[in-house]
Formats: sequence, structure tokens, C-alpha cells
Amino acid sequence: MKYDYILYDLDGTLMDSAPGVKRCIRLSLDAKGITYTEAQLNSMIGPPFRTSMKELFDVDIDNIEDFIRIYRGEYKERGWKEASVYPGICESLDRLKNAGLHLAVATSKPLKFSNDIIDGFGLRKYFDFVGGASDDKSAETKKDVINIVFNALNITDKSRVLMVGDRLYDIEGAHQAGIKCVAGLWGYGSREEFEKYSADFIVDTPMDVADLILKD
Repeated sequence: MKYDYILYDLDGTLMDSAPGVKRCIRLSLDAKGITYTEAQLNSMIGPPFRTSMKELFDVDIDNIEDFIRIYRGEYKERGWKEASVYPGICESLDRLKNAGLHLAVATSKPLKFSNDIIDGFGLRKYFDFVGGASDDKSAETKKDVINIVFNALNITDKSRVLMVGDRLYDIEGAHQAGIKCVAGLWGYGSREEFEKYSADFIVDTPMDVADLILKD
């Protein structure tokens, strides 16, 4: 096999997190009287919250931190529990794990919430390491988190690593970190987006990821 390490995004790749994420975003925006569209809410699933707030609403940094406080307070209590594992994910992870590959999570979601989800939905057994964003701004981009995974697993040969994600941030982060990316159409991105940002592979289902990796 060409790859030894498979890194997975969380929201939109392992989990359908949209219901809880969007409800908590609505809560924070409503609290500050900011109007928004459904398309804006959808685009906020995946990238760091600070990035989305700045790009979509041009909110200054002090107010962004207040939004984050409101959002995380609700997400910590109930929001993360409203997610669900995508059909086919566990079967695909089983195949890769049984083939001897090392699996890890690389997500821009804060590490505390990432661990809550991985443990709460019984996914811990699949992963050697869970890499997530820091609570502050020190490590929140996809490239930052991928490098955290590299260091944790002592990865030196990047040609043996593959990222699996569902948004342009996964593709860009993977390429910036020097690895290839599989983009999954079951998540929140589109084929148009994946082609625009030059995903190395585009697949339809989680099982297609295992088929791609294990085909040789």
C-alpha cells in the first residue's frame, strides 16, 4: 500500500455535525443581533470560527471572542450531542484499521469538543491520535493541526500520509502541509469546490476511501 497514515477531518467527514453546530451559531449571532442567511450558516461548518466570523460578517476580534464564548457554552452542553456518524464510516475505518494502517483525526474543531465527540460516539478505538485546534489562536488552521499530528505520531515521510476531508480547508491545509487529500462528496463540500481547489482524489462514499487506499 502507498499510505501508512490516514488523517480524517471530523465535521462533515466522520460526523454530520450540522444540526448542533448551526443551532449554536444561530444562538450566538441572534444574541448579538447579527442577521445571516442559511448559506452563510452552512459555510461556517468546517473552517475555524474566527475565520468565518471575520470573512462573513467583518466582526472585530473582541466581538469574535464574545461570539465564541456564547457558541462554545451551548455547544459544550448540548450541541455536540446532536451530531451523528455518517453511514459507512465505521465500516470503512474497520477495513483500514484491519489492514494495519494508522488512523488519526485532524480537525479545526477545538480539541475538547473533538475528544467529546470521538468518545461519545464510540470512535476512539479506530484512532491512534486525535488532533484538534487549541482554545486560543495558536493552532487552529488545518495545516497547524496536521503538523500537530505529524509530531505526535513521529511522521517524517509525508508521502505516506493521506488526508480525508470535505471542504476546501482540508484540501488547502493538506497541500500546505505537504500531503495529498481525498475529498468526500458525502459531506458539506461540492465537486465544483473540490475541483477548484485541486483535490487529489474525489470520492462519493466513505467506503470509496477504503477502496482507493487498499486497491493495490
